Amino acid sequence: MKKKYDNCRKIKRSTLLVLGCLAMGGAMLLQTGDSTVNAMTKEEAEQQKEEAKENEKSAKDILNAMEEQQNELVQEVADLDAQATAVQTEITKKQDEADEIEAGIKDTKKHLKEAQEAQDKQYEAMKQRIQYLYEEGDEEIVDAFITSVSFTDLLNKSEYIDQISDYDQKQLAKLIKSKDDIAQYEKDLEADLRQVESIKTDLENDNDQLQALIDKKQQDINKYSDDIDAQKSLMAKFTAQREEAERRIAEIARQEMIRARANGGGVYTPDGKVYDTSKYAGKFMWPVSTGGVITDEFGYRDAPTAGASTYHQGLDIGCDYGTDIVAAEAGTVVMACYNGGGGNMVMISHGDGICTVYMHNSQLCVNVGEKVVKGQVIAKAGSTGVSTGPHCHFGVSIDGTYVNPHDFLGQ
Repeated sequence: MKKKYDNCRKIKRSTLLVLGCLAMGGAMLLQTGDSTVNAMTKEEAEQQKEEAKENEKSAKDILNAMEEQQNELVQEVADLDAQATAVQTEITKKQDEADEIEAGIKDTKKHLKEAQEAQDKQYEAMKQRIQYLYEEGDEEIVDAFITSVSFTDLLNKSEYIDQISDYDQKQLAKLIKSKDDIAQYEKDLEADLRQVESIKTDLENDNDQLQALIDKKQQDINKYSDDIDAQKSLMAKFTAQREEAERRIAEIARQEMIRARANGGGVYTPDGKVYDTSKYAGKFMWPVSTGGVITDEFGYRDAPTAGASTYHQGLDIGCDYGTDIVAAEAGTVVMACYNGGGGNMVMISHGDGICTVYMHNSQLCVNVGEKVVKGQVIAKAGSTGVSTGPHCHFGVSIDGTYVNPHDFLGQ
């Protein structure tokens, strides 16, 4: 993982450097002010826009890769945390076991001491009885006592066993066995304790290693966060450059549109195309049979409602619900259906790449493929789709690009 991360950082930083230089170069070219717009051609503006878009995309791709690797690290840390939690749980269990064994050892030592005291007490009682026998003159028992090296030796001397009372023999043997059993149990507990403490030590070492690995990966995550912030800042610069280029293109288009109209040369559309509409001027019929009132013009606007566009690609003509909507010119119906935000709409092809659209209708009166004549009722006005009230949205397009309907209408 470290090698992969280091390689990514090397590639990323070199790319950041290149993109940073591009950003500064683009910023120098994209100066503000109408004088720059006037000095810049449409082709130059388009080129700057494409360069900014390409840089923006490259920066975005790098950002996505960085965020993906950071997310992988975050998941790895989460997995390691889960492992560390499991290990810590086992450590706690082993500590509980060790505490329980130590308590058992402590209790066993207490019992061992009591067993030793009982054995000593029994031995003292036996000595007193032997002393009594001695005082009574039984010299054989006294000799056995004096020559024996241990209690066990004394008991094993068969010639003297039947001289000792059955009670003393049984009690002493029982006490010795009890003490030995307790001592062995203590040894077993101490062995168990050493084993548990060894396992606990191994688990603690594992936990330390996991915590070290978690800390290292967390540092990597923090480094990615810093680099991601820098990359976002760089991408924001490219985005600003693209938006500035688009603004300049729109301004150039606006100025050329003004010049085109002043010279009677046609219509300049927002996508940078100029069409000669002089041969269609005044040829289209008004689409609302009762006249109506224009409530929204063609071009840039504030969206009147959620879902509406900010660049209006037609005229909104207010009218009563159910008003007849007529074909502005003869042609062929190429669309007659419900179409999302446009609601119930009709599209008519008039040839030469010119089409008209009629949106938000309450009812459609024609079908796809049908030939219509100028002034034929094709729909009834309504407020379907994204609409704030009954009206007809009337649009004109040339080769798929919407242009100002006023250049085609007779009124």
